[in-house]
Amino acid sequence: MKIKMNRKELFDFLVYLFLIYLISCFVGWLYEEIFYWITEGMLRNRGILYGPWLPIYGVGAMVIYLAKPLKKWPPVLFLVCMVGTGLVELVIGSAAIYIFGLRLWDYSGLFLNIKGIVCFRSVVSFAVLGVLFHYLIEPLSKKFYTKIENKKPIYVIALILLIVFVTDCILSAIFRTPITYPEPLI
Repeated sequence: MKIKMNRKELFDFLVYLFLIYLISCFVGWLYEEIFYWITEGMLRNRGILYGPWLPIYGVGAMVIYLAKPLKKWPPVLFLVCMVGTGLVELVIGSAAIYIFGLRLWDYSGLFLNIKGIVCFRSVVSFAVLGVLFHYLIEPLSKKFYTKIENKKPIYVIALILLIVFVTDCILSAIFRTPITYPEPLI
């Protein structure tokens, strides 16, 4: 079934997706900062960008969003979220290592890991988050977003965030040296 959207509806949908992307980037960054503060006792920006966002989480959220048609079948949705986010980690992690020479995370030593880039814990965690996203987070956020009649302030905020995000991407690509891990010994 095809859904036709006019320009305004398409623009509104794209802004909504962008906000999901950026919020996911921020939540991922926040999660990692808290996780490493608890496990290592220190706060450090582990991301590739200066700002408080990790793009891999946004990409993962977009993959999870694409699984929306599977919402009627929770076990299938779980598996697709697991495989989809695992592929995101594998592709981005491999590209970072083999193209840019950066190992941005290391799951070596964790159960069922693939070259330290993907592990069982990460894909199951992201699958659980994917299911929570589809049954709780996204319906509530969609309900909230659609209730806003005058979306112009949202569009302005989204535009400002886009400018800040793109500027951060450019500046980080030129000047930032992200935290990396050594190549595992295995």
